[in-house]
Amino acid sequence: MRKTLISLLIITLLAGCATTPSTDELAVAIPTDPDNFHPHQSVAAATGEIAFNIFEGLVKAAPDGSIIPALATEWEISPDGRIYTFILREGVKFHNGREMTAEDVVYCLTRLADPEISPKSRDYTDVESIDAEGNKVIITLTKSNAVFLALLTELGAAIYPKEAEDQLSNQPLGTGPYILEDWEPNNSLTLKKFQDYWNPQLPKIDKVTLKIIPEPTTMVNNLLTGHVDLVPRLEPDYLHQVENNPDLQIIDSPMNLVQLMAINNSVPPFDDIRVRKALNYAVNREEIILGAGWGKGTAIGSNLTPAMGAWYKDLTGKYTYNPKKARELLAEAGYPQGFSATLHLPAPYPLHRNAGEIIANQLEDVGIKLKIEVIDWGTWIEQVNTNRDYQLTVVGFTGRIDPHTMLNRYQSQSGRNISYFNNPEYDRLLVQGLEETDHAARVEIYQQLQTILAEEASNVYLMDPSQIAVMGKDIKGWANYPVYVLDLAQLYKSK
Repeated sequence: MRKTLISLLIITLLAGCATTPSTDELAVAIPTDPDNFHPHQSVAAATGEIAFNIFEGLVKAAPDGSIIPALATEWEISPDGRIYTFILREGVKFHNGREMTAEDVVYCLTRLADPEISPKSRDYTDVESIDAEGNKVIITLTKSNAVFLALLTELGAAIYPKEAEDQLSNQPLGTGPYILEDWEPNNSLTLKKFQDYWNPQLPKIDKVTLKIIPEPTTMVNNLLTGHVDLVPRLEPDYLHQVENNPDLQIIDSPMNLVQLMAINNSVPPFDDIRVRKALNYAVNREEIILGAGWGKGTAIGSNLTPAMGAWYKDLTGKYTYNPKKARELLAEAGYPQGFSATLHLPAPYPLHRNAGEIIANQLEDVGIKLKIEVIDWGTWIEQVNTNRDYQLTVVGFTGRIDPHTMLNRYQSQSGRNISYFNNPEYDRLLVQGLEETDHAARVEIYQQLQTILAEEASNVYLMDPSQIAVMGKDIKGWANYPVYVLDLAQLYKSK
């Protein structure tokens, strides 16, 4: 299998035909601070969204979900699927002015795959060696890994200069179209155009200010008064305030985000499948989509969304809304009067908070009383995501290019498995899915994995919310991705 320069040529020609951009500044509203810009340490989706403009890997995701050249112009994969040979782009510079070399790539990816250094190494256990030969980087795997190329599109696989290692957490240095010029925590981040970026067509705006505005009301007010040009992810509660404004444009697209009520399967009473099934029967997804998402969302029944195309299996009919069935299951499990539990909700995300409040009302109808605790994002990351110290929470899992990286979080030993889901057959199929080279066979495997998650009532899967981007009518170049990124380099203001 060989990737040629044709894709790159098409991209370059299209860029050259674009309207001449202005050099105006752009102000963008985002709800939360990044957690840590080091590619090997960051866990927050909000960081990856911004870092897409600062860092690059050998390859990157395209808006249509394909994988396109970035720091590599082409690559070959050996017939047995074990050896990846990348041809590096010439003349690429880091933000510190030094030219990127094959040795930089070897350093970053070797560090990424080292379990003693990188928390993200769990996805790279099949790496046997990484070597540089002139302008080539050769990665050898111990066995075929069907998801490996897609993994290289993620932030963890970004390439940076070795000498910047100790500063990356708050002073990222990459090869991307923008340089982080300033970061005032809880206030703003300022990105400036990287003058030596390898693609002279990009970026199209010289300076972007990312304003951290946790409250959606304030965010909308800033948009309406012209202090903000773009809100990439408007909370649906506020759509009515902007939808009839002639100075604004609204772009509504699938987000490829799995919103769910995550269940800690390891603690009573949720270690009983009957209780988990009762939760699923007690929750009315359509009511949540209407009430929390204002109808802007698509119901889901497992941990993939329809945006994943052929990989997706529709399991929304597995648990139809049935409070009577929920009460029967609770009584069978020994809770005829129900029980009490705590639901943690992340403060910066109204969609998840609103969904959680609706769920609490729905569960009360079957005797389950939820104590709601709204916690700040940093606390949620530490307590729920890292320490997995919780009973129930509502959150969103961001989409990926390949289904494996969305479904492997449920591998029994995975640190990303906040549900403590444990199923030997699931673990076996995950391994099989990685090693399978036939596309149709892989599709069948990942549909089986989705089915197991649903049958085991691993969580309550809610919806794929719509991404509602709102911006000034003069802004052009917006692109929606099936992964959680914000492509600022393509944006410009029409004159």
